Amino acid sequence: MSGLHVVKTHGKRKKLKPVRAENLKEGPVEGKNGEILDSKHLLISMLIPASVSAFFDELEKDVVALCGDRFSRASAVSRWGRQSGSIVMGNQRIAIKRPRLRGEDGEVVPATYTKFQEPDLFDDQVFEQGLKHVSQRDYEKGLPMVAASFGVSRSSVSRSWIKSTKKQVEKLLNRDLKPLDIVAVFIDGKRFAKLGVVVALGVAADGKKYVLGLYQSSTESSAACKELLNDLERRGLKERDLLFVVDGGSGLNKALNDKYQVESTQNRRAVRIRCFAHKWRNIEDVLDEKARGEAKPLFWAIRAARDLSTAKDCSEALESCLKRANQSALKSYCEAKEDLLTIHQLHLSPELKKLFSTTNPIESLNSLLEEDLRRVKRWRNSDQFQRWLACACLRNEKRMHRIKGYRGLVAMQVRLQEICSPEPEQIVDRNLEAA
Repeated sequence: MSGLHVVKTHGKRKKLKPVRAENLKEGPVEGKNGEILDSKHLLISMLIPASVSAFFDELEKDVVALCGDRFSRASAVSRWGRQSGSIVMGNQRIAIKRPRLRGEDGEVVPATYTKFQEPDLFDDQVFEQGLKHVSQRDYEKGLPMVAASFGVSRSSVSRSWIKSTKKQVEKLLNRDLKPLDIVAVFIDGKRFAKLGVVVALGVAADGKKYVLGLYQSSTESSAACKELLNDLERRGLKERDLLFVVDGGSGLNKALNDKYQVESTQNRRAVRIRCFAHKWRNIEDVLDEKARGEAKPLFWAIRAARDLSTAKDCSEALESCLKRANQSALKSYCEAKEDLLTIHQLHLSPELKKLFSTTNPIESLNSLLEEDLRRVKRWRNSDQFQRWLACACLRNEKRMHRIKGYRGLVAMQVRLQEICSPEPEQIVDRNLEAA
């Protein structure tokens, strides 16, 4: 919405720069660079144009009640032209021309105009109510105070919302990844009301987290994961020297190996870490209580080890334990052993070791997405699902904190180059290029 300026208030009231009411049009609130500010302001921005129109209708009713019909002389209050003024909607100050009224004791201000001087008319509670009823069919139910006050129609909001959320999808799926300098990627699949999606969450060299992309698929298949990886690379994700953290799904593992040769010893372009928590759950599922008690401390000792040599000793002890206890458990561990030892090959700091040894970061993101979309029981179509998911991704991305120990990512990058480069001179060449 060109010309509409958003000013967030946190505690103290700030002066709002007015925008003329006649310049308002339906659409999302945009920042200086054209980005959608957040989903709260997106929703508010769609309400404002219709709300301004409803405001003038209510204001005219107030004027008629005070002055009577136009040209009437039956009331002690009379119309006295128009004057400049402003109203506040959703922390937006909007410049208007309002009727000027005079009574026996001086100027009379209509109640509707006074009401719209309060900057918190569209507060967080209103927005949260809207999120609880994400289906357009439940709009009037989800925002009763807005619908009742302004008479905003469901169809008008639906059209504006569809238009605005499509821009969110375009922003997310066409984002240029090259400037982000991504060093690590978490990938996981998730289902929302029977529709599935594979989501990629990236960690940049400065420690910030970004939702890199998503791919709709009923399963976390190799084909779906490969399509997602190809899309990320097309938009600027590095072709090598990356760390991938995954839960161990066979489809994703195959896609990573096909594209980055993560299991190769010579032509590896990236490394993979398997989530310790997922792997332990797989192992303990097939162990009896006694064997589980013996194997558990040995398994977690691998992660806690100070160096690779100690971790390998713990790994051998665990293999001996599982060999005696259960062959299926042994097979499950051996299948992921090299990926579990990767955290020590990278010489990670304690903070980074803790972060990259599980898929908790992307599972936390999925929990936030589920919280935003939990009320939807059935999607009208896949387009609606993608639009809502994109909005939720970008909204929650702003809530993510910089990772702890991010200063250690520089050393991790160097180590990734060493592991992924078959020839030492290639490391030098890439360091010079980066410099």
